[in-house]
Amino acid sequence: MKTFNYYRYEKKHLKCTTYYVLLAISLFFFFLEAAVNASAATRASDALRTALGSENAAEEFALNIFRFELFFMITISTLNSALFYIREQGQAVPVISKYLFAPVDIKKIYRAKALLLLRGASIFFIGGLIIYFSAAGIILGAAAPLLQLLQQFGYALIFCIAAVIVLLLTDWQRSRHTV
Repeated sequence: MKTFNYYRYEKKHLKCTTYYVLLAISLFFFFLEAAVNASAATRASDALRTALGSENAAEEFALNIFRFELFFMITISTLNSALFYIREQGQAVPVISKYLFAPVDIKKIYRAKALLLLRGASIFFIGGLIIYFSAAGIILGAAAPLLQLLQQFGYALIFCIAAVIVLLLTDWQRSRHTV
């Protein structure tokens, strides 16, 4: 059986409503934060233009990277837990250990679960990116500091990738110790 078949099977049987609820809440808060920041930047820019009497004004519109990463870790941790762990007798046990006696390829199952985790992380990151850029474009218009936002999202992406790698490595290490 190919990894893609395991991926489709795992995706079909994944029931993690907590992840989707946290994702929706996180994206909603990102929208509120982006709208408030863009509105405040517009007011500050208008006040600066009036005071200086010029057409140029500095825009203060930034991504709160700490809050973005905090929401990311909370949301992705729930997805990671749903993918890689089950509760048995009050303890979290790696799901991979359940497949030890079945005639399946454990590496392919782990790879499929890792792809689902990467998919969830990508949805979170791209959703946040779309929300911030659309809020900046709609509220600030042509004066939106898109390069500054892109740079901040680049830093956030580096952290997101590192966090997903750490989660996958700890899951892999923990599943190896149960074997």
